[in-house]
Amino acid sequence: MKIGSALAAALTGAALLAGPAAASAACSVKPFAMPVKMEGLSPTITAKVNGKDTTFLLDSGAFFNGISSRFAGDQKMKAARTIDPTGSRLQQDAASVITGAGGRNKVSALVQADEFQFAGMAFKNVVFVTVNLDHGGILGQNFLNLTDVEYDFAHGVMNMVVAEGCKDANLAYWATGGVYSVLPMERDEGGAQQAVGMVVINGAKMRAVFDTGAAVSFITQRAAARAGVKTTDPGVQSAGYSRGVDRDNIKTWGARFASVKIGDEEITNGLLRIGETNADFFDILIGADFFLSHRVYVANSQKKIYFTYNGGGPVFNVAIEKEAPAPAGNTAGKGN
Repeated sequence: MKIGSALAAALTGAALLAGPAAASAACSVKPFAMPVKMEGLSPTITAKVNGKDTTFLLDSGAFFNGISSRFAGDQKMKAARTIDPTGSRLQQDAASVITGAGGRNKVSALVQADEFQFAGMAFKNVVFVTVNLDHGGILGQNFLNLTDVEYDFAHGVMNMVVAEGCKDANLAYWATGGVYSVLPMERDEGGAQQAVGMVVINGAKMRAVFDTGAAVSFITQRAAARAGVKTTDPGVQSAGYSRGVDRDNIKTWGARFASVKIGDEEITNGLLRIGETNADFFDILIGADFFLSHRVYVANSQKKIYFTYNGGGPVFNVAIEKEAPAPAGNTAGKGN
């Protein structure tokens, strides 16, 4: 059985034992909870690689599972093998090209774990992309895309959710009084399976990637200019550097935007970072700061993203001020 089928089947069984939580009369959601530890603005879980406890970053912006090059070397992990594309049928070490938030393409080797233990289950011969981390690894979309995923970082948990009979149902099942926001997910032509949606910033449509692996949210310089905001404008201030898993240092500025609309939620006159990057697969990264200030349900089964604002704090983390304004216009958020 393939790893995806095994994980989905195992989660279904575990969720049934835990008992369903009804979302509607015809729909049930069965969450399988995993504890999440925030290391600063980085959400992490613990898994085992070849029997060794390893910290993994939850990275919804990554299409792959990754492992530290140093860890792979220390553990003498085997190189994954593939067939020579020239047709010689000789096996060769496999590699992958990855593009990070900094926009640079990098070639990374693929290695194979004899055993990977995750969510109480053990999987054999799991392949990882090697990444330039000091330790640990990355849990990406080739696992997170197998079910619906609910991110509740404020309460230290991630739920992998099996949704049944929920084609047209509201999956913000925790929201009281019908107060929630919803955003359709866009089709990803590149096949990366990331959670992508269209948002509106100062009236301009923007492609947003919901990326738990990015500590802070930021809009690219090009996209900010389309929204009428430049880094040279009065009042725009340096906000230091942001760094993704690819280790590129991204220079950022803090700027005010008249309107940031994400689904039914609107942040008015709020601070948002602008990032200096050549990446062209997104206009704005919605990072872990947003996930901490919201409860987010990525409904892969419906191709929608549901979320509610936790209240009482900033939406985006911008170092140049202690707080950003809370959302406006979200008190009557509606789905469908």
